[in-house]
Amino acid sequence: MTSRVTGKPRRMPRPELSVRRSIIALVVTAGIAFGVVATGSLLLARRVARSEELDTARRNATVIGNTVFAPVLPAAIRGDAGAISFLDRAVRIRSHDGVLVKVKVWTRDETVIYSDDHALVGRNFAGSNPEVVDAIDDGATTVGVSHLSDAENINEKLTFDHLVEAYVPLKLDDGTIVAFETYSTDVRLRAAQSRLTGALVPLAFASLLVLLLTQLPVSVWLVRRVGRAQQERARLLAGSLAASSRERRNIAHDLHDGVIQDLAGAGYALGALVRVMPGSYPLEARELLDKSCAAVERSVHDLRALIIDIHPPDLTAPGLDLALRDLAERLRASDSVELDVRVELPESVGPGVAETVYRAAREFLVNVAKHAAARHVTVELMGDTETVRLSVIDDGRGLPSDGWDRRADGHLGLVLIADAARDLGGELTVLPGVTGGTVAVLVLPTQGSERD
Repeated sequence: MTSRVTGKPRRMPRPELSVRRSIIALVVTAGIAFGVVATGSLLLARRVARSEELDTARRNATVIGNTVFAPVLPAAIRGDAGAISFLDRAVRIRSHDGVLVKVKVWTRDETVIYSDDHALVGRNFAGSNPEVVDAIDDGATTVGVSHLSDAENINEKLTFDHLVEAYVPLKLDDGTIVAFETYSTDVRLRAAQSRLTGALVPLAFASLLVLLLTQLPVSVWLVRRVGRAQQERARLLAGSLAASSRERRNIAHDLHDGVIQDLAGAGYALGALVRVMPGSYPLEARELLDKSCAAVERSVHDLRALIIDIHPPDLTAPGLDLALRDLAERLRASDSVELDVRVELPESVGPGVAETVYRAAREFLVNVAKHAAARHVTVELMGDTETVRLSVIDDGRGLPSDGWDRRADGHLGLVLIADAARDLGGELTVLPGVTGGTVAVLVLPTQGSERD
């Protein structure tokens, strides 16, 4: 099981930079929103205009087919020259306003039985126009923009790139159903798109601009207020840490100059008493004094260790090396564990980083002593100008099945280390070793996330 508290080593920006970047982010976001709205409005306008014009083409084809062509088509199909001339003239008249460019009438087998282009009459284009079959069999009306790639569009291709194409079913007086196909230019389609785009896009821009102008001052005010709150929080935190450090130093001083000195004196006195005690004293009294003397010595040793924990020694790069080795020696002395300690640090390490590394090393080694039952422990502290990496690797029991986060049981040590690492812009990782045991790794930026 791998547990990780996230965060790549990073420097925290100055508060004024954070405010400036937030404002820039607001402006950039607004610009992106403008672009999205403009693009969306343009696409919507084109889609709406296209839909409306295709509906218009469908209606025109239906009206022209039923009112103009349906009554005359049977005669034109029989070859009546007057009927053919009438239909040709109707197409020419409507071609002036772009309503019609060309007309074809199809049978079910996709044969052209009428067209104003007489060269197409009688030709069969089987398989190239499924719309013809749909119109005759299902009564379906199909409208779209054709790129004139079909075989029957060879003449239209010479003049146009694309045309609006409509297929509608047409029922003649004798009951015959044919497919009536019309082609019209896309001039009106483009004009409709331009008109709708010109109306919709400026409206969307204006609405977004009004929203931006009303919201930007409030957003800037909020960002600045948050920035000031962060500054105040940082100031209070720095003061709290300084006060805590002073208090720990005072407690350590009082313990060292008070209780420890008294206990040390009592230990010397007990030792001297044992040495001058006459041989006639009972053996039980002599053993009791020896045990009392040993208990006092242990208490003095424990209090001195407590002083180091409360107020660690010098934690500059050389001091951190010595402090870390001292922690390791305590584990070696208490559990007879085989230890391998390697330290390579740059000359300068941030004070917050050094303290967190020391606290983490102490927590890792205490956990090894209490829970791991390890025989070998490797402690590595490596660093360069960018990062500091603390690794504690043991060959003990390994992680419990539910991971290392034991807040529910009241164990907060690693959680506090993880929080401290995150505050400094670093990362804590605790995971099982490859061959058993546990690997705990703390990575921090060398100078921490202190303000420049």
